[in-house]
Amino acid sequence: MLTIYHAPLTRSCRVLWLAEELGLDYRVEPLELFSAAMTSPEFLAMSPMGKVPVLMDDGFVLWETLAIMEYLVAKYSDGALLPPRDTAQGATTVQWMEFGENQLTVLASEIVVHDGILPPERTVPALIERGRAELPRVLGIVEQALEGRDYIASNRFTAADIVLGFALPIAQHAGFLGPDTPRTLAYHERLAARPAYQKAMAL
Repeated sequence: MLTIYHAPLTRSCRVLWLAEELGLDYRVEPLELFSAAMTSPEFLAMSPMGKVPVLMDDGFVLWETLAIMEYLVAKYSDGALLPPRDTAQGATTVQWMEFGENQLTVLASEIVVHDGILPPERTVPALIERGRAELPRVLGIVEQALEGRDYIASNRFTAADIVLGFALPIAQHAGFLGPDTPRTLAYHERLAARPAYQKAMAL
């Protein structure tokens, strides 16, 4: 059975969401964010950065969210959620996965983490300023891409929607998702209505 090391409201939610979409049998190893357990020698042996998610599959250990997602799709599905990369559909899906992580999630998370979650002595005001300056443009790219389509990489659900679907509530919490981004807001609501999303976010 697959084991997913998970802390609520972190990127490991994406792995749980994907596992639910694929109908996989897995168990959750829960961790508390910023806890001593995440800096223990045992956990660092699996996750050198001391972060979740971590996947364990019959003794094989994998960390980094996108790598885990690609592995699960390739090994345990027909590949529909992440088509071959040498196709236009597959390349576009990977493009939006990387954009969703490296642009949207990073900027939105920096605002929320440094403007409320971290104690004052650990905050970096420059990251808040950068996020607030850049996030509207990033969301504008998503808004434009959603014109005439229900999902970001095509007219069907893919792994890219899981990556963006995790970041959009963070952007909404930061105050950047609303009437000025109607297509993106509707897209977020459409993703949040999926049973797999709801189960993953409840764990």
